[in-house]
Amino acid sequence: MKRFLCFLVLAALSLNAANPAPKGTLVIVGGGGMPQEILDAFLQASGGRGGVVGIIPTSTSDPDGALKEWKADLDKAGLTCVALDVRTREDSSRKDLLDQAARCTGFWFSGGDQNLVGDKIVGTPLQRVVLARYAEGAAIGGTSAGAAIMSKVMLTGEDRNGQEALSEFGPGAYRTREGMGFLPQGVVVDQHFLRRGRENRLFSVLMEHPDHLGLGIDEATALVVKNGRATVLGQRSVMVFDPAGMTSNGAAFQNLRIHLLKAGQSIDLASRKVSQ
Repeated sequence: MKRFLCFLVLAALSLNAANPAPKGTLVIVGGGGMPQEILDAFLQASGGRGGVVGIIPTSTSDPDGALKEWKADLDKAGLTCVALDVRTREDSSRKDLLDQAARCTGFWFSGGDQNLVGDKIVGTPLQRVVLARYAEGAAIGGTSAGAAIMSKVMLTGEDRNGQEALSEFGPGAYRTREGMGFLPQGVVVDQHFLRRGRENRLFSVLMEHPDHLGLGIDEATALVVKNGRATVLGQRSVMVFDPAGMTSNGAAFQNLRIHLLKAGQSIDLASRKVSQ
């Protein structure tokens, strides 16, 4: 029996060594503007002065404008701006673009339509490079659509009928697809949360994925994720939905745990324990 237990311990240690926790930092912004303290947190996590930040404006309808704005901000802060301007899926396999991404100490995903990242980056060599850099210590930031792409299960922004309405409720009410998967497996994120009344949407997704932890990030607010702990930063709040003890029957459910976290509070994404 002792030998068997030792085998299990060694197997677990081996698995953890083969899949170490990422060394980087996530800065997940709920949209609606970015206070200076959130920008500063992202720049610091990207290495501060001398860092190299890759801007990925794929989601936005104005990529040139986004790149210009970020270059001005990064120049002012003493960081180098690298344009990772993916406009087709083929761009995500270009050697010159991948070489540029490989030297970045931070990456930023613009707001807009998260489905464009799903179409053009998820499942490509660029995704693999960015994931590798995050594992090695690079920062990953994004706002609005750039927040939605952070989880493996990604909300598309549409209901089952392809509309943006929020009146639907229940399992299958809202469409999901594969996101970039920077957050740990079993965590799903939504953005513009309280401002746009998106509780229905996240509730519905958790009824489909009752093993997931739901994070609803409000505007002008960010979750900063480091070493498995997510800390609130900014002006508003983050709602956390923990369905670990939830039971459901169709569109009815009981025992869903809900937390409302303000700036400075945090949650361990593995244990789901909240710290004040």
